[in-house]
Amino acid sequence: MIKIGVLSLLLIIELTIFYGVDSTLAYPFRGIIHLFMAWWYYSERKNELNLTDRLFLISCLIPALTPIPIYIFGFTWGTLLEAVMLLVSYQLLIKIYSLEGAKIRVRTNWNTIFKVLIPYLVFPLTYFLLVVFPVVKPDVLLITSIYLVQIIYMAVLSAYLPLPEKSKLYISLGMFFILFASGASVHRVYVAPYEFDYGIVRIAANLGRLLIIIGLLNRTKKEILLPKLA
Repeated sequence: MIKIGVLSLLLIIELTIFYGVDSTLAYPFRGIIHLFMAWWYYSERKNELNLTDRLFLISCLIPALTPIPIYIFGFTWGTLLEAVMLLVSYQLLIKIYSLEGAKIRVRTNWNTIFKVLIPYLVFPLTYFLLVVFPVVKPDVLLITSIYLVQIIYMAVLSAYLPLPEKSKLYISLGMFFILFASGASVHRVYVAPYEFDYGIVRIAANLGRLLIIIGLLNRTKKEILLPKLA
């Protein structure tokens, strides 16, 4: 589990710098973490790269650039531009899920309601309407609304991937943590800060990406295999 250990170490360094040194100095580590994820995925799939793999590598590289707007435009506008860049990254994930055969099938059975609609649709919309909508400015509301619609669609689509059950479970769990990280980030930036808010966002976002990587790496295998020791 060396690769997971390296990711954990990089995240610990990032959070230590953010809370103990200077928050602006921690942002480059976000990029380094995503670059490491892209390298990890590429090293595992380099001998059998297909379109899905190439799109996923790009979707990892885009978030590596998201700290740059904060340095150029400041926190508020930089964060908005970061959201736009993440939308592009998530659009690539939607394309990946479609390439892998995911199609949303509207069914009203209890399994769909509890596993898909409640965590991926009801909870995010309820939070947005009750917490975010009343307090944010119209321009921010527009961006966050577009962001919300796309990330909900992406999360729901992931639940219909025709992959081995464990692989799909890892990807769906990854989407849940990305949804959670997105909501926690919006609350931190536009509603109100809270204890260890940046740390919660970063841990959830990285955990989400990690689970998606594991799911995609094992999508053609019958059993989920965790990363090699070396």
